[in-house]
Amino acid sequence: MRFLFSILSLIIFLTLPTFAQSARPALAKPYLVAPVVLDNQVIAQAWVFPRDDKRNFAVEAKPLLEGLQSQLKESLWLNLKNRVRPEGVVTLLDLEGVGLSIFFDEARLELKIDLPLKHRRGNDLDLNYAELSGRPYKRPDAHSGYLNLRMLQSFQYGAGTTEEKLPLSSQVDLVENIKGFVFESSGEFLEGDNHPWKRQDTRIRRDDEDKMIRYTLGDLTLGSRGFQIAPNLAGLSVVREFSIQPYKTLRPLSNTEIVIKRASLVEVYVNGFLYSQLRLAPGVFNIRDFPLAIGQNNVKVKIRDDFGQEEVYDFSVLFENTLLGKGVQEFSYAVGLPWTVSGADRAYDNTGAAATFFHRAGVTDELTLGLNFQNYLSQSLSGIEISGISRWGYLSFDGGYSSVAENKTGFAEKLRYRTLDRMLGRDVPVVLTLEAENRDPDFIPVSVFDIGLVSYVRRYDSQLNFRFLQNWFFGVGAGVMEVPLAEDERQYRSNLVVPVNNQTRVELSYSKIVGVTEEDRGLISLFWNEPQGKYSASAYYDSLQKTANLTVNRNNMHKYDDVRASASVQGSDGSESVNLMAEYLTQPLSLRLEHFTTRQNSVDTNTTSLGLNTGIAWVGSHAAFTQPIYDSFVLVHSDLLPKDQELMINPNGEKGDAQLGPQHTTVLRDQSAYYKYTVNVDSTSLPMGYLLEKEYFNVQPTYRSGVLIDLNLKKKIMVKGRVVDQKGQPVPYVAGDILNAQDQLVDNTFFTNKNGGFLIEGLEPGRYKIVTDRPYLGPLIFEVTESPNNSLDLGSIVLKKEDSE
Repeated sequence: MRFLFSILSLIIFLTLPTFAQSARPALAKPYLVAPVVLDNQVIAQAWVFPRDDKRNFAVEAKPLLEGLQSQLKESLWLNLKNRVRPEGVVTLLDLEGVGLSIFFDEARLELKIDLPLKHRRGNDLDLNYAELSGRPYKRPDAHSGYLNLRMLQSFQYGAGTTEEKLPLSSQVDLVENIKGFVFESSGEFLEGDNHPWKRQDTRIRRDDEDKMIRYTLGDLTLGSRGFQIAPNLAGLSVVREFSIQPYKTLRPLSNTEIVIKRASLVEVYVNGFLYSQLRLAPGVFNIRDFPLAIGQNNVKVKIRDDFGQEEVYDFSVLFENTLLGKGVQEFSYAVGLPWTVSGADRAYDNTGAAATFFHRAGVTDELTLGLNFQNYLSQSLSGIEISGISRWGYLSFDGGYSSVAENKTGFAEKLRYRTLDRMLGRDVPVVLTLEAENRDPDFIPVSVFDIGLVSYVRRYDSQLNFRFLQNWFFGVGAGVMEVPLAEDERQYRSNLVVPVNNQTRVELSYSKIVGVTEEDRGLISLFWNEPQGKYSASAYYDSLQKTANLTVNRNNMHKYDDVRASASVQGSDGSESVNLMAEYLTQPLSLRLEHFTTRQNSVDTNTTSLGLNTGIAWVGSHAAFTQPIYDSFVLVHSDLLPKDQELMINPNGEKGDAQLGPQHTTVLRDQSAYYKYTVNVDSTSLPMGYLLEKEYFNVQPTYRSGVLIDLNLKKKIMVKGRVVDQKGQPVPYVAGDILNAQDQLVDNTFFTNKNGGFLIEGLEPGRYKIVTDRPYLGPLIFEVTESPNNSLDLGSIVLKKEDSE
């Protein structure tokens, strides 16, 4: 057994990697640093002192106790802590005394622990997010921000128009985060306009993370409940923001509203296929307002503005319940001055402030109650909300009372019922949705500016969806709107979704509107997606517009050094159009080329556009160019990166999410605020002599913030030489510890071969001392200097005997 441990010690000295270690307990050799493994996971790295018997086989106590604290019952853990010896170790006998079974794997050099279930500590399980106990996450620095720039230059030509360069347009976004106070502002530029520069939303925000409250001062973006209309205000708002703690299940994070900030092309995908394409002006839109979308199970809306910026809204269940958990509250309080666009800025109405709020509370897990209120000058709106769920389905009620003048008041009510996908303990393939709404003729919601009144006084709607044959969907629906001073409007609709295979879907839809006029609309849609997601295509035919469209996409697989492109052909009565787009993505910017051709009565009009999207992000004194950022980011920096060297960040095949090098700073963009991420820096491409001490970094950005990762990249030198005695004879098989100038242990793997030769990898420039395992030999002192090829040959070194021999 002693011979086995001697051989084991020799293997350890020759193969153990060099890394910074804790102070070694003062016990004799043999010893080594070994991983401690529990449930096939490494829970600690500890000094291990192999011996023949359990009473003397020792393990460093501190890292072992830290690794076991979250696993071992508290009473047993305290018992083990009390068994720690003066040298800072525990023996195998001590470990077995608290119920642990220990096995030292001599082949893998691992200390394996078996912890019986009866001795394990009980832990709460968060089904939404699980993390290792005590794992630290790096938070944003005190000062960070970014500046986005998007530019578009278009040229128009063809027989149907005059040849000219269209006005240059651009958009600028500025975000500055100082200790959690976030200043954000944006502006637009249009060449040749009476007011070329126009300011957009400008505000300061601050989040209270513990209470999930967001405070905003400036231009407000507000939500609404019941019959409220979200106004454009500049003032102060206090809002409960559940996304500040995204791993808590307090309510569904999705809703049915989308915000369009610029004129955009909107694509609606239903159950995975392209349903329709619309071009919409800026505003807030409710997805329920899209035709034929009511009652569908999976609706995705993709928005692409004229600068090429894309956003995707995912409504996994359109009629999801919006109940809050028991004791959970959701609210939004705001007061401010209404505004309108005036020249290059905004004109704020100083004749009176507007106030708006809603407050909802979960009475139980099955019942949520809410109140809402709005007021502006002589207008007011009060409302209530009751939402509940039982084994028979989900039911909600909204009521409102409006007052414009003393003699002009009215009520409104909305009732919604939806069966559940699982009822009475069984999956239900049929879902029924019913809606009924009534508005008195004098019911008028509060509106800061006249936006027109609702065109109906009563509305009834129903939808029945069937799911069968492995994701086949069939739906039928009908609705009635009672319109004042005109014939009532009736709506009928049906749709069928047929999955041809995992990549292809076909949908057939039909709708009919009967009222003052009669309107029939049929829609055939096809959606295809390549398994790897690199290519996709969609096509549809709309019988009402007599329009056919075919779109083919080449999607980028990487965030940089890649291309995305699309080609779309559309035809209708008397007109055709072709749209071609290609965008090249690099880390600091993206370049976009787009061509649009329309033919009307055999006359062509062409528009070719060149676009540039770029930005700069900073954290403290470090900065880097990047593609535009829409949320938070991570800035990765290294001062000692070798020339022309590249490191991948979060590698995934040939590329990663970002790349460090040849520049010393790079940006990992669009990290969602308050989510927890692990950033992996791949150091395998580093040349010999360079060492990255840490490759994995845990980060958690906050709202529109930047986190700095400053890589501790060290230049190491490989040192070789030969140890001889005073007679010039080699000194073989000498083991020892390498200490730096401060007498700190750097490496315990020093060993000479039979010719006295040695090789040490990974030493920094400086003065070192080797203390051998032979007490009659004095220390070996040497100095490591800078070396162009990261290697140093010390030649023959004379190791003298101590005078006390």
